[in-house]
Amino acid sequence: MGQTTRQQGEAMTATLEDVRQFWTNNLNGMKFLENFPESADQFWAASAFRYKYHVHLPRLFDRIAAAHPGARLLEIGCGMGDDTAQWAKRGIQVTAIDLTEPAVACTKERLRLCGLEATVQQGNAEALAFADGSFDLVYSFGVLHHSPDTPRTIDEVWRVLKPGGRALIMLYNRKSLNYVVHRLLHYPFDGSREDPCPVEHTYTQEQIRRMFRKFKSCAIEVDYLFGTGYGAVNDLIPKGLHQYLGRRIGWHLMIEAVR
Repeated sequence: MGQTTRQQGEAMTATLEDVRQFWTNNLNGMKFLENFPESADQFWAASAFRYKYHVHLPRLFDRIAAAHPGARLLEIGCGMGDDTAQWAKRGIQVTAIDLTEPAVACTKERLRLCGLEATVQQGNAEALAFADGSFDLVYSFGVLHHSPDTPRTIDEVWRVLKPGGRALIMLYNRKSLNYVVHRLLHYPFDGSREDPCPVEHTYTQEQIRRMFRKFKSCAIEVDYLFGTGYGAVNDLIPKGLHQYLGRRIGWHLMIEAVR
């Protein structure tokens, strides 16, 4: 499938437990916060910071929630619960899973403070603990490329979707500006040189279409030029140009596939 990690040829040496340990120690999003949020307002402020860069996500939430009111959605990899909360407040019936205990605890606390409801539990994307055809929607943003066996996770997504159900997945784009910059600098996509993420697969659109071959249809859009890690560079590029380039050489492959 042409998977790649931070060091070429190591795709199958990292285990699921290695991935679990890394994200247990590096709850996604926490590195941008001084302290753990202790109120609903602080959580919403953290979300505002996220969506300042991920401007394509609120549009997705609105469109899908309007087209599928009250749908049953499985979120794979809830992290701090930013997207979990967005789906829940739009009336979607969310079941959110994460590989790590800190993410599950953080998301549950966020929902409690914000007065929102969702089912949150630990889970493994390579072996989802749900019956066939359990969900109308499966959503996973920036998670499945950290699995040692990403193709297996895509097969699991297909399995738990109802016929006609929709998968909404983001995977890293190998043919992107961000990929080139990170490879030239020999810097991991997630984590640091001292503590790099053990699995960081990237994909071409052709590879993704092969992974999603069991689906009836698979649409792919490119977005997100780059974000927080580029600091002031983001502010120097006009917003329109940033979005224009993001749709051509962006880091996110936004996949929408129908079972």
